[in-house]
Amino acid sequence: MILAAQYYRAPFPERKYWKKDLDQMKASGLNAIQLWVIWSWVESEPGVFNFSDYDELVEEADKRGLGVIFSTIAELQPLWIHRLIPDAHMIDNFGNRVLSSNRVEAHQGLTPGGCFDHPAVLAGMRLFIQKTVERYAGKKNILGWDCWNELRWNVQSDGLVCFCPYTLEAFRHWLMKKYINLAGLNTAWKRRYCSWEDVFPGKIPQRPYTEMMEFEAFLQWRAAEHVKFRYETIKEADTAHLVLAHASQPSFLMSGDAENHAMNRGNDFFMASHLDGYGCSHFPFWFKVSDEDFGVRVESTRSAANGGVVWVSELQGGSARQGFAVFPSVHAKPQQRWVWNGYGRGAKAVIFWCWRDEVFGKESSGYGLAGLDGLAEERLAMMRETGTLLAQHDNLLEEYAPDAAKLGVIFEPDSFNLEWAQDSAAIRARNSITGYLSALERIQVPYDVVEQTNLARLNHCRLLIMPWPLVVSEHKAKSILEFVHNGGTLLIEAEADAYTSTGFYRYPGPDRTFANALGIEDSGRRVLVQEDFNLEWEGEQYTLEALVPRKSGNLPNWAEERNAGEYFTPLKENHDKFHSRVLARDSAGNILAMVNAVGRGKVIALGTFIGCKYQERPYKEFEKFLLHVCMLSGVQHQMQIESEALIQWRTGVSGGSRLLFVINPGKSQDFKVTAPPTLLLQGTQVESLRSGRKFTAFATSIGAGFTSAIEEGGYDIFRWPLPVQ
Repeated sequence: MILAAQYYRAPFPERKYWKKDLDQMKASGLNAIQLWVIWSWVESEPGVFNFSDYDELVEEADKRGLGVIFSTIAELQPLWIHRLIPDAHMIDNFGNRVLSSNRVEAHQGLTPGGCFDHPAVLAGMRLFIQKTVERYAGKKNILGWDCWNELRWNVQSDGLVCFCPYTLEAFRHWLMKKYINLAGLNTAWKRRYCSWEDVFPGKIPQRPYTEMMEFEAFLQWRAAEHVKFRYETIKEADTAHLVLAHASQPSFLMSGDAENHAMNRGNDFFMASHLDGYGCSHFPFWFKVSDEDFGVRVESTRSAANGGVVWVSELQGGSARQGFAVFPSVHAKPQQRWVWNGYGRGAKAVIFWCWRDEVFGKESSGYGLAGLDGLAEERLAMMRETGTLLAQHDNLLEEYAPDAAKLGVIFEPDSFNLEWAQDSAAIRARNSITGYLSALERIQVPYDVVEQTNLARLNHCRLLIMPWPLVVSEHKAKSILEFVHNGGTLLIEAEADAYTSTGFYRYPGPDRTFANALGIEDSGRRVLVQEDFNLEWEGEQYTLEALVPRKSGNLPNWAEERNAGEYFTPLKENHDKFHSRVLARDSAGNILAMVNAVGRGKVIALGTFIGCKYQERPYKEFEKFLLHVCMLSGVQHQMQIESEALIQWRTGVSGGSRLLFVINPGKSQDFKVTAPPTLLLQGTQVESLRSGRKFTAFATSIGAGFTSAIEEGGYDIFRWPLPVQ
């Protein structure tokens, strides 16, 4: 188990601080440090590699029993890159050459630098990584490699990239492989190209969807190919250590902006498939991430890793800084909740960003775990306790794996590509999936996020949720149909399968083969004017809400109409074939929800989008409805925790023991754990790893249980032997 902090982003901190800092890091319970090895710093002169500072840091860390994780920063390119490779500049979507500059918070290293589709740039990256790995792979305190930091490649490009000849050639080759020949492309794109040289990516949003969506899909594929290149380059010289990469946030939160297509840093699921594991950055006090939304981020990373190692690769150490904006100081209790929330969901490393307050640019004076935001002493005191727990129970925690979820939430990148091609931001797609995931955190039902690379997870699921399903890939459609026919329950929102992956609209009915196979047909889009509607299912009633257009009063009528994008699609009954049963209507009698029988399973079809609304404003009725669907589908965990206020928890097995991680974001409270005999037997001794307290499990109506108390903002970990079957 790793508990670390990022330490060196050359040339910060200065050498005069190193020994004292490393002593303090060890004394604070940390067992490792992370070092940024920056291409521009190491090879500041072409062909001359200077690792002297890293050599010293690795040696000093080893003297103190600290492991080292290397982060290979090949995306911060040498200052000479454009002088020696003059045709390597990225080109933006208006044909302008992108001028690189030093990155604002890293101080030395050009970004975006030369395009890595240029063979000379890629060769330079390869040589830098090879030299680094060959130098340090044999060091006894090396723990692993973070081969790509936050998947950065186009930072400070000041526009959409890349349209250089090398990327255009790569894009066309990708299309050739996908469509075989120009005739295949013309059929798919509904065009009449006579030469591949005439095929270009989309220029800006709100033009034709097709070439923009294809370019977005290409960029996501391209990112996965690049992480594969970095992984294989490291593995050539080091097969003994883990190689991971990490994202700045889960890919379904990367909705895009003026400088970024949606998910142009990559699809987490594709990226992780080429690695030994995967990680993500988390700055809860900076971005106002709640404990439950922190859980969403870790669970999505775990889902993408698909059985690989999971790291919390950057966790906020101290107060954030952006220029002269001062953000709240980071308190010790929530910080330790983040740590144990991560470990409880299966993470094997927590790496803080960073140890000292930074000194460069707009991030200066911030982020230090031992920084000057007034709470460093408090943080480090609690960190020592965590370090002691990890040292005492290292093998137990290393072998721990959370119980498999029985619920899946579908993530469909093509729906994001569609919305970005239209609006330059995939906000609805993003909020739809995060709405459901946030609600599942609040009702504490474990889940997997499901994408193309981990569809095998459906074999363990009983319930599947499909938010914002406007595009459904053929591969996913086949697996989901099989899931339902085999007895699964599918909850699916409006306009399923309405668009192809190339952005062409399908009329409701037989053209939508996936929706048609589920007995779903609608009557087309209507303006949604009624925000709430009543849904009745299996003896329970719920008042659910959907997004309706908001008039600002500050825009002309044409602009208000353009922004009035929320709608519903009245559903049609199909009783003869699918035994449709209406669950909800609006005041005009339009069907807003119904349930169909499909094979041995069932489909709960909605004629609107309720996940997006919940993300905008959470409310209890949505949570009650979702919990009811979970209960009837048999996906609730067998173990249950009763408490006055929300408690987050995860449980799983380590060797012959069961572990239970309990996270309390609120006030101090008592709670009761109950579980069936398969998980906990009456008379079993339950131990708190944190306090050493022991409990004897008592009999309950479903098996056995125990009660405990948890402090305000605190956490605990419980262990007991597995029942003998």
